[in-house]
Amino acid sequence: MATKLTNMSLTGLRVLLTRPTGRAEELLAALHEEGASTLHIPLLDIRELDPEQDAQTIQRNRERVLDLDRYQKLIFISANAVQHGASLVEQYWPQWPVQQMHLAIGAATAAALARRGLSAVAAVNSSMDSESLLASDTLQAVDGERIAIFRGVGGRETLAATLRERGARVDYIECYKRCAPEFNAEQTLSRINDFAANALVVNSGETLENLSALLPARHDLYQCPLVLPSERVAVLASKLGYAKTITAINAGTAATLAALHTIAATAGS
Repeated sequence: MATKLTNMSLTGLRVLLTRPTGRAEELLAALHEEGASTLHIPLLDIRELDPEQDAQTIQRNRERVLDLDRYQKLIFISANAVQHGASLVEQYWPQWPVQQMHLAIGAATAAALARRGLSAVAAVNSSMDSESLLASDTLQAVDGERIAIFRGVGGRETLAATLRERGARVDYIECYKRCAPEFNAEQTLSRINDFAANALVVNSGETLENLSALLPARHDLYQCPLVLPSERVAVLASKLGYAKTITAINAGTAATLAALHTIAATAGS
């Protein structure tokens, strides 16, 4: 359900969203409810592994999923990890092993697990990232434990590296991949130009890099207020030349709306 803060409080805001297909609907609904105009151009594709290109990863995933009952904790880094990871597990386990603890990064990830009938421990503070989950009591004393992390191919190593430092044996189950989308760049840029956004929402460093590859130098979006999910991505944005970054508390709908309200208030002042 969309999160409503104030009635029609974002009227006049033209928001460009870049989330992957299937991951923007809640935020789009919330923005429309508050009067904002939106343009959704997915700048990151979530794809299944390719049997030929990703054969080694697929085989490694299979071996680890067949040994799933040997892990004490299963960590899911995103709703995409739940979608693709749970589907993979259920190919081999009609009923999930009962002894594991499930952990989630972010409320959306925990909700995705709940829809599968799996309760989860989520990040302990509002930032909803790897560092937040690592701060939880659940992951402090993990010496000797086996932990599986469900994620896409590649990505940050902070979570696994820290757990290994604490004595855990950590394996990845990389069950999908993130790719730059395939589209007509000229037509996409024309849509962006015609929309003339006065606010921009980006949810990952990869997405930001894909956007920057599309934009010509000195494009207006480099001066557009840019909502980002973390200080880490904000640092990247500054390096890429974006002048007005706003770091939301997390990547969730409520936090993103709060950041956009800040933009709207500044524009109206």
